[in-house]
Amino acid sequence: MNKPGLRALGLLLVFLFSIAAARQMPPEALETYIEKKLRRNPHTLRLNEKIIGNEGAVLLAQSPLMKDVQVLMIYKGEVGDDGIRALARSKNLEHLRELHIENNQVTDEGARYLAESSVLSKLEVLNLYRNRIGDSGAQALAQSKQLPHLVELNLNYNQVGNAGAQALSQASGLTRLATLELAYNPLEDAGREALRNFKFRQKIEVWKEQGTLENQENNYIGDSGLRALLESPYLEGIRELNLNNNNLSDEGVIALARSPRLKQLETLYLAANRITDRGARALAESSVLVNLKNLDLNFNQIGNEGALALAGSQTMAQLESLRLGQNKIGSEGAKALAESATLKNLIYPIFGFY
Repeated sequence: MNKPGLRALGLLLVFLFSIAAARQMPPEALETYIEKKLRRNPHTLRLNEKIIGNEGAVLLAQSPLMKDVQVLMIYKGEVGDDGIRALARSKNLEHLRELHIENNQVTDEGARYLAESSVLSKLEVLNLYRNRIGDSGAQALAQSKQLPHLVELNLNYNQVGNAGAQALSQASGLTRLATLELAYNPLEDAGREALRNFKFRQKIEVWKEQGTLENQENNYIGDSGLRALLESPYLEGIRELNLNNNNLSDEGVIALARSPRLKQLETLYLAANRITDRGARALAESSVLVNLKNLDLNFNQIGNEGALALAGSQTMAQLESLRLGQNKIGSEGAKALAESATLKNLIYPIFGFY
């Protein structure tokens, strides 16, 4: 056969193969296929680009072959909400720990079926990559009381907006959730910030386990990270906190100065940030930081007004070390600090870099 004939034959075979691949698997063929797959591994069933539709999902849900399955993956199977409903209610899937429904046709309704399932309570991974789930479905998952063991939730390439992202990032019922994926959803600033805060809270858990929570130097956490940190119960009663070089502004420092978790704080490092007179005044007027003995504000943008506030602060009366090198303090502020009636416990020079 000549080359054009071979090429035409090849194209015909590809076309016929694509038609066959696009055809939904009949029930008998699907049952034979899953039986064969589970004979090799009774705990994992992967259906990659096998078009099973809702009817196939119902068959899976009803099949006693699924009773030992712990990992179920359906990729490009054209499964929609009706199929998800059957799976979510199937007593044959009570041992399921991972459910991957990728690139299918699941909407908010399907997400609600999963959220309300009393069968899937052992799920640790729920992967709904590239479906049609929006805020309503995300909120249903966030409010679920049926997924206490869920560790990972993937909603990449869906239709989740700010409301869904905020609900998921604060989901009180998903107590073990450590990984939340929302890439390529129509998030705006509020949704993106909610997701950032969620991921930062997971970092806090890691830092707690590593014993490094109190030393955030050079982590560049910013004001939003500091606010998330201040919400952590792990800060309750700490005596030292290092926030040097973290891109903090006055807003973050004001939140810090008002945080009741820092009542026992004795040493606070805030060098190399973006703190101005406003932040210095918040520290000086704080009703929380009354036990502070060491305060490092080197390399900020504090001027005379901030220096005057610190010099007259009753809150700072216990200070033994106050570092204000490389700020914008002039002679008026320097004189006020030197002649302060309250800063009488200082051991080291105010403008030292030690």
